[in-house]
Amino acid sequence: MSTLTVKERSLLKSLGCKDKAQAVSVLNDMLPLLPVRSAMFKTALALFYKLKNFDIDYEFEMAGEEM
Repeated sequence: MSTLTVKERSLLKSLGCKDKAQAVSVLNDMLPLLPVRSAMFKTALALFYKLKNFDIDYEFEMAGEEM
């Protein structure tokens, strides 16, 4: 079962990163550029937090399969 929301998974796929470390780096660079009150900021921040602090199976999330 996925630990990411549909919006978070969509953002993750749109980043097109090869691995979790690269996705965290891209999100870290992207967050300061987004308007704080935007929905995109909230989604990006939540995704950044989950990738950095939880044991997310990056390959599973990128495959988008739900069990």
